Amino acid sequence: MTFWLSRYVQLDEARVDAASRHDPDLIIENFSALKLGDRGAVEYTITAGKLTHFRDDDLSTLDKIVFSALQPNKPKVTATAPRGQLIKRVDGADEVMMEGGVRVETEADAKNAPLKLTTPTLKVIPDQNIARSGDGVVMESPLGKLTARTFVLNTETRRLEFEGVNLKYSSRSKR
Repeated sequence: MTFWLSRYVQLDEARVDAASRHDPDLIIENFSALKLGDRGAVEYTITAGKLTHFRDDDLSTLDKIVFSALQPNKPKVTATAPRGQLIKRVDGADEVMMEGGVRVETEADAKNAPLKLTTPTLKVIPDQNIARSGDGVVMESPLGKLTARTFVLNTETRRLEFEGVNLKYSSRSKR
Protein backbone atom coordinates (compact mmCIF):
# COMPACT_ATOMS: atom_id res chain seq x y z
CA MET A 1 0.00 0.00 0.00
CA THR A 2 2.83 2.42 0.83
CA PHE A 3 4.45 1.80 -2.58
CA TRP A 4 1.15 2.41 -4.40
CA LEU A 5 0.48 5.59 -2.44
CA SER A 6 4.01 6.87 -3.09
CA ARG A 7 3.68 6.28 -6.85
CA TYR A 8 0.24 7.87 -6.94
CA VAL A 9 1.29 11.16 -5.29
CA GLN A 10 4.51 11.64 -7.33
CA LEU A 11 4.23 14.23 -10.05
CA ASP A 12 5.30 13.27 -13.57
CA GLU A 13 7.73 16.23 -13.70
CA ALA A 14 9.53 14.94 -10.62
CA ARG A 15 10.37 11.64 -12.27
CA VAL A 16 13.81 11.68 -13.79
CA ASP A 17 14.45 9.90 -17.05
CA ALA A 18 17.63 7.81 -16.89
CA ALA A 19 18.82 9.17 -20.26
CA SER A 20 18.79 12.76 -18.98
CA ARG A 21 20.82 12.07 -15.82
CA HIS A 22 24.57 12.70 -15.77
CA ASP A 23 25.44 9.06 -15.07
CA PRO A 24 28.32 7.24 -16.75
CA ASP A 25 27.29 4.83 -19.48
CA LEU A 26 30.82 3.56 -20.16
CA ILE A 27 33.91 3.12 -17.98
CA ILE A 28 37.18 1.84 -19.42
CA GLU A 29 40.21 1.03 -17.27
CA ASN A 30 43.64 1.32 -18.97
CA PHE A 31 42.18 3.19 -21.96
CA SER A 32 44.32 3.48 -25.10
CA ALA A 33 43.52 4.96 -28.53
CA LEU A 34 45.57 5.96 -31.54
CA LYS A 35 45.00 7.82 -34.79
CA LEU A 36 46.47 6.56 -38.02
CA GLY A 37 47.34 8.88 -40.88
CA ASP A 38 46.56 8.37 -44.57
CA ARG A 39 49.64 6.17 -45.03
CA GLY A 40 49.00 4.04 -41.96
CA ALA A 41 51.54 5.72 -39.66
CA VAL A 42 50.50 6.55 -36.09
CA GLU A 43 49.93 10.32 -35.76
CA TYR A 44 49.05 10.44 -32.07
CA THR A 45 48.10 8.28 -29.12
CA ILE A 46 45.99 8.95 -26.04
CA THR A 47 46.19 6.71 -22.99
CA ALA A 48 44.53 7.06 -19.60
CA GLY A 49 44.30 5.05 -16.43
CA LYS A 50 40.52 5.42 -16.65
CA LEU A 51 38.01 6.86 -19.13
CA THR A 52 34.44 7.58 -18.01
CA HIS A 53 31.88 8.53 -20.69
CA PHE A 54 28.60 10.35 -19.99
CA ARG A 55 25.78 9.89 -22.50
CA ASP A 56 23.79 13.03 -21.68
CA ASP A 57 26.53 15.46 -22.87
CA ASP A 58 28.84 13.04 -24.78
CA LEU A 59 31.70 14.05 -22.45
CA SER A 60 34.50 11.69 -21.44
CA THR A 61 36.61 12.30 -18.35
CA LEU A 62 40.14 10.93 -18.22
CA ASP A 63 42.40 10.09 -15.28
CA LYS A 64 46.21 9.93 -15.65
CA ILE A 65 46.32 11.10 -19.27
CA VAL A 66 49.26 10.69 -21.62
CA PHE A 67 49.01 12.31 -25.07
CA SER A 68 51.82 11.64 -27.57
CA ALA A 69 52.19 13.34 -30.97
CA LEU A 70 54.31 11.45 -33.47
CA GLN A 71 55.73 12.82 -36.72
CA PRO A 72 58.10 10.91 -39.02
CA ASN A 73 61.76 11.84 -38.45
CA LYS A 74 60.93 14.16 -35.53
CA PRO A 75 61.21 13.64 -31.79
CA LYS A 76 58.03 12.58 -29.99
CA VAL A 77 56.06 15.25 -28.08
CA THR A 78 54.40 13.92 -24.91
CA ALA A 79 51.97 15.70 -22.57
CA THR A 80 50.95 14.17 -19.23
CA ALA A 81 48.35 15.28 -16.68
CA PRO A 82 46.49 13.84 -13.70
CA ARG A 83 43.06 14.46 -15.21
CA GLY A 84 41.17 15.94 -18.13
CA GLN A 85 38.37 15.59 -20.63
CA LEU A 86 37.94 14.28 -24.15
CA ILE A 87 35.48 16.52 -25.97
CA LYS A 88 33.87 16.00 -29.38
CA ARG A 89 33.77 19.45 -31.00
CA VAL A 90 30.91 20.74 -33.17
CA ASP A 91 33.11 20.33 -36.26
CA GLY A 92 33.60 16.64 -35.38
CA ALA A 93 37.22 17.00 -34.28
CA ASP A 94 38.46 15.74 -30.91
CA GLU A 95 39.75 18.12 -28.26
CA VAL A 96 41.68 16.99 -25.20
CA MET A 97 41.57 19.30 -22.16
CA MET A 98 44.29 18.42 -19.68
CA GLU A 99 44.51 19.87 -16.16
CA GLY A 100 45.96 19.50 -12.72
CA GLY A 101 49.58 20.28 -13.57
CA VAL A 102 50.47 19.41 -17.15
CA ARG A 103 53.98 18.46 -18.24
CA VAL A 104 54.98 18.69 -21.92
CA GLU A 105 58.23 17.08 -23.05
CA THR A 106 60.01 16.45 -26.33
CA GLU A 107 62.73 13.93 -26.92
CA ALA A 108 66.18 15.12 -27.97
CA ASP A 109 67.38 14.63 -31.52
CA ALA A 110 70.58 15.38 -33.45
CA LYS A 111 69.69 19.10 -33.74
CA ASN A 112 67.70 19.89 -30.60
CA ALA A 113 67.96 19.40 -26.87
CA PRO A 114 64.92 18.00 -25.07
CA LEU A 115 62.21 20.52 -24.21
CA LYS A 116 60.30 20.56 -20.91
CA LEU A 117 57.28 22.77 -20.20
CA THR A 118 54.88 22.86 -17.26
CA THR A 119 51.47 24.54 -17.25
CA PRO A 120 48.30 24.25 -15.14
CA THR A 121 46.08 23.42 -18.14
CA LEU A 122 46.56 22.43 -21.76
CA LYS A 123 44.12 22.28 -24.67
CA VAL A 124 45.19 19.84 -27.39
CA ILE A 125 43.51 19.79 -30.80
CA PRO A 126 45.21 16.74 -32.35
CA ASP A 127 43.85 17.04 -35.89
CA GLN A 128 45.20 20.62 -36.10
CA ASN A 129 48.55 19.69 -34.45
CA ILE A 130 47.99 22.39 -31.82
CA ALA A 131 48.58 22.41 -28.06
CA ARG A 132 47.95 25.67 -26.19
CA SER A 133 47.53 27.19 -22.77
CA GLY A 134 46.45 30.62 -21.59
CA ASP A 135 47.13 29.82 -17.94
CA GLY A 136 50.87 30.44 -17.86
CA VAL A 137 53.84 28.24 -18.69
CA VAL A 138 57.33 27.57 -17.36
CA MET A 139 60.13 26.26 -19.56
CA GLU A 140 63.32 25.27 -17.75
CA SER A 141 66.71 24.21 -19.07
CA PRO A 142 70.32 24.20 -17.83
CA LEU A 143 70.71 27.63 -19.47
CA GLY A 144 67.81 29.34 -17.74
CA LYS A 145 64.11 29.63 -17.06
CA LEU A 146 61.42 31.12 -19.27
CA THR A 147 57.96 32.03 -17.98
CA ALA A 148 55.10 33.28 -20.15
CA ARG A 149 51.39 34.09 -19.89
CA THR A 150 50.42 31.96 -22.90
CA PHE A 151 51.90 29.57 -25.40
CA VAL A 152 50.97 27.70 -28.56
CA LEU A 153 52.91 24.63 -29.71
CA ASN A 154 52.54 23.26 -33.22
CA THR A 155 53.31 19.56 -32.74
CA GLU A 156 53.98 19.08 -36.45
CA THR A 157 56.48 21.91 -37.02
CA ARG A 158 57.66 21.99 -33.37
CA ARG A 159 57.26 25.78 -33.39
CA LEU A 160 56.54 27.43 -30.03
CA GLU A 161 54.97 30.88 -29.70
CA PHE A 162 54.92 32.68 -26.34
CA GLU A 163 53.20 35.86 -25.10
CA GLY A 164 54.16 37.83 -22.00
CA VAL A 165 57.66 36.36 -21.75
CA ASN A 166 60.12 36.69 -18.87
CA LEU A 167 63.51 35.02 -19.34
CA LYS A 168 66.25 34.44 -16.77
CA TYR A 169 69.43 33.40 -18.51
CA SER A 170 72.51 31.99 -16.78
CA SER A 171 75.91 31.36 -18.33
CA ARG A 172 77.16 27.78 -18.49
CA SER A 173 80.60 28.69 -17.23
CA LYS A 174 81.14 29.84 -13.66
CA ARG A 175 84.20 32.13 -13.33
